[in-house]
Amino acid sequence: MGTKRVGLARIEALIENLKRELALDGSVIHYRKANSSPTGTGTTLSAADSGKVIFMDASSANTITLPAVANVDAGWHVKVILTATGAAGVVQTASTEDKLLGQIVAIDADGSAIAVTNDADGDTVTFVNGCLAGAYVDIVSNGTLFYVHGFGTHASASNKITLTKED
Repeated sequence: MGTKRVGLARIEALIENLKRELALDGSVIHYRKANSSPTGTGTTLSAADSGKVIFMDASSANTITLPAVANVDAGWHVKVILTATGAAGVVQTASTEDKLLGQIVAIDADGSAIAVTNDADGDTVTFVNGCLAGAYVDIVSNGTLFYVHGFGTHASASNKITLTKED
């Protein structure tokens, strides 16, 4: 019986259509998730949302709740990008978890004021009304904590995106 050859284009198509993660001898190729634009005032994420880019409309109050850190694997990650403002947009940890570690850099529009907020046990990232569209926060878990890095610009003040401990 002869050996059947499969071309590179066919292998590529098969891998792209898997729609799941692919483990290869200690490395993992992650499936690219669809973008998400939650509607309404509250969205709770799950482990299945890893890899998503979430577009947050904060023209009215909007809260995105992260899954419990114990429910996600190391490497779980999302990016939240502000698309509109008018009220507060909030990204918060589940329940009373104080599991956000990282920093947020905020600059006013002319670059004259810069604010950096750091926290080692935060639970909330807030896009305050007045934060300009395009501000973002990257969130990555190691299975124990959520590491955050955010950046935003603002029309007048540099304190319009913050990382804090609310409880």
